[in-house]
Amino acid sequence: MLGFYKRTALALLIILLLSSFIAFECFYQSKHQTPLLPAEQSDIPWRAVISSDQDDGGRSTYSVKESSYNIDYDFWLHDGLQYPYVSFATRFTQPGVDAASPVDHHVDLSSYTEVKFKIKCNPANIMMFTAFSFDEKVSTFDNLLTYRIPSVYFACDRNWTEIEIDLNKLETPEWWLRKHANLASRDYSLKQTASFTFGNSIQSPLLTKSNVAIDDLVLESQSWAKITLGTFLLFIIWGSFVFWVFKHYAQALTADVKARLQKDIPLIAYQQLSIESHKDKERSALLKYMVTEYQNPHLDLETVSQQVGINKTKVNDILKEEIGLTFNAYLNKLRLTEAARLLSENNDMNVAEVAFSVGYNNASYFNRLFKIEYGCAPKAFKSLKLNQESEAK
Repeated sequence: MLGFYKRTALALLIILLLSSFIAFECFYQSKHQTPLLPAEQSDIPWRAVISSDQDDGGRSTYSVKESSYNIDYDFWLHDGLQYPYVSFATRFTQPGVDAASPVDHHVDLSSYTEVKFKIKCNPANIMMFTAFSFDEKVSTFDNLLTYRIPSVYFACDRNWTEIEIDLNKLETPEWWLRKHANLASRDYSLKQTASFTFGNSIQSPLLTKSNVAIDDLVLESQSWAKITLGTFLLFIIWGSFVFWVFKHYAQALTADVKARLQKDIPLIAYQQLSIESHKDKERSALLKYMVTEYQNPHLDLETVSQQVGINKTKVNDILKEEIGLTFNAYLNKLRLTEAARLLSENNDMNVAEVAFSVGYNNASYFNRLFKIEYGCAPKAFKSLKLNQESEAK
């Protein structure tokens, strides 16, 4: 069995390494990124739209630094309104239209799971990311104010920070729900998305010149087909490994049990015991009595001592000297060896019948002793023998 365990451990190590490689590759290959920067090279065309509270009578100002490779703008929030704001939007446009005269367009972003970007803010700021999505129950195409605006807040400072936003876990603001729907209407869809917006929050600094720079803006989707394929491959690999383990375990266990039986069978046949060299009649009588009466369920040390005429202490001494076992250990060895022989040679006897035939009145106790002796339960041992015979046919 030691050789089997070594082979199994080596195979397990190889499969773990192979599984880790397959899992990593499938997960990595399942990720697909669509860069939105530079804007001119984006697969999803968009135009920059920046707005402020000046449209609502506020005095917040902004200035955009022209660049197609990143988003960089300054703003100054005034306190003239309760909620001053400045926001930068990536307004999606229709593909194939002249960039000088873009036409706003809805984009299906439902297949994307995350939006990722790097950002730095000077001074430190709490910003808000918003997706403007068309809601068929509420929205009208010519009025972005009626679009559902699922959002999320994030922090940024003077150092570049990598932000990952789960597009499936945005929250629609309560004020929008109170105005257009109800507070329980939390579901949203990105099948018709008009734009992404980066804006300030109510915790953004007022009366302070602020700068926001955004780079490496990408949308990320996940191909479940590749993950499914990887899962299928892992299922096949691990299923094959489990099948191999069970098959070779059965073979190794059968060989191990067979070797033990070959070693222990002489204990059953009294004439095969090397007692010819024993001139002591007490020893001869004891050994002969044990191998002929071990099937008696009531056999114990007291009974043997009385029947053979040897005191109990000397019975144990003789057995330790001759067999190397105590009385109880030798009795169980005789019974279990015969039980293994019956299980392997007699398909008509069930486990309970075998247990009773070798002197055990308690089948559960017999099962426990047999498993300790041979490494498997009697029923499993019998199945191994039957499987071996069927394979031989």
